[in-house]
Amino acid sequence: MTADKYRKLLAMDFDDVRPEDMPDLKKMRIDRSLPQERRKTQYLKKVGNPYLVKVGNMLVKVRFANNGVTMEQAFENLLLNV
Repeated sequence: MTADKYRKLLAMDFDDVRPEDMPDLKKMRIDRSLPQERRKTQYLKKVGNPYLVKVGNMLVKVRFANNGVTMEQAFENLLLNV
């Protein structure tokens, strides 16, 4: 995925999606036995937009702070907790 595609996904807001069309992270299963890169690919394929997700009935907009944690590290932490 290109940086431009990620920027477009990041710019999306709740008005741009239908909650009933969003996959629910509570129901999503990622195969933890896969290597990290494969888990990332599997997650992105299932979720569609990693910045705008649904957990149960709650919609979540994911943002990252400038706190020294890279996007890669934050994404890895997210994957470890799915």
